[in-house]
Amino acid sequence: MTSPRLREQPRQHHSQWYHETQCSVRGDMPLEPQAALIRDRFLLGLGEFADPALNQALIARAPLFSASLACCRVLFPEQIALSRHVTLSPYDRLCTALTVAQVTGVQSLCSHYASRLAPLDSPDASRESNIRLAQITQYARQLATQPTLICRKALQQLSDVGLSVADIVSFVQIIGFVSYQARVVAGIAALAGRPAAVAPGFTTQQDAEALHLDERPPLWRSRLTPLQPEEAAAEQLDVLDQSHPDARTEDYYLLLAHDAAALRERNGVFNGIHGSNDETSRRLMALAALCTSRINGSRYCAASVAADLRNPPLVHALCDSIDAGCQRAADPRQKAVIQISSALTRSPEKFTPHSVQPLFQLDVTQAQALDLILTSALYAWENRLRYSLGDTLCVSAEDRE
Repeated sequence: MTSPRLREQPRQHHSQWYHETQCSVRGDMPLEPQAALIRDRFLLGLGEFADPALNQALIARAPLFSASLACCRVLFPEQIALSRHVTLSPYDRLCTALTVAQVTGVQSLCSHYASRLAPLDSPDASRESNIRLAQITQYARQLATQPTLICRKALQQLSDVGLSVADIVSFVQIIGFVSYQARVVAGIAALAGRPAAVAPGFTTQQDAEALHLDERPPLWRSRLTPLQPEEAAAEQLDVLDQSHPDARTEDYYLLLAHDAAALRERNGVFNGIHGSNDETSRRLMALAALCTSRINGSRYCAASVAADLRNPPLVHALCDSIDAGCQRAADPRQKAVIQISSALTRSPEKFTPHSVQPLFQLDVTQAQALDLILTSALYAWENRLRYSLGDTLCVSAEDRE
């Protein structure tokens, strides 16, 4: 029988971090041990830049970055009181984060989570522990790589290895959050003109099949048991009331409220990105959200953006442009947004300063470009929550009553 620790052997390939390993090719210490000690565990050392316009744009988004950092603390606490309903240990959480980081190929993220994981004790060597770790690792890799691979059976397999509904909610939040974090880090580095340090050997994400959107608003149904308001704790009810006016009756929020702390910080990130924006930014952000959701196959998110745009011919034209690799986009800005959002969604490790140049050639400001990147990154998170945890139905307004 092979224990998790025995399976943690380094692979001799470019001195990079790989999953099932907390060792570098040197074999005795982490590749970048200082990566575990960095103070800002969200932006990972991205500091003040030479471009004052970029610095000002980042300062204006300070509440968003504070909420993102708070997510790090909530999702990756130093200690967790484990119980029958809370079984995801710090090891499980950081192992999951490292899996997702490696899928994105962003080296700073790989080094950070690998260095934090390295000193932790691995699970016991029982057959059950090995099966459990293998199952959550496989799920994390699939959801991070190709969201459409996740189905009801995959969720059931998580339950079969002992994860509670609350565990699964926290687990998927971690996968979505690190997917978001990787794209924020890669995007800001590109805006700053910094070359990306990447981990080799990762394939570009394949687009989901084309989505057929109609004019009806989408409805989302949970695949798991949502929280019952009458059984909720005070903290959960408070978070629900802060989340959405109808949160106490919507499956999505009732399910995410199983991990109230994670939902609270997710709301802070969502509101921080969708806060006060100029009209140009709002148009760019809507297209970025539509493009990311189309590539990831999130029908709910794509349909929601389409409903907000209230212009079916425009939505169909934009979807055609996304499917055609932006070649059909008549508007130069639309073409640039599709190019950039597609690149960041499919291959964040290949997102470079060259990737953002089409925007600046069209007089888009640093603040507007940052909003575009943050939106695409946010929907990398939101798409994975919506797609993996529930099913999307499109119904008429009468049917919703």
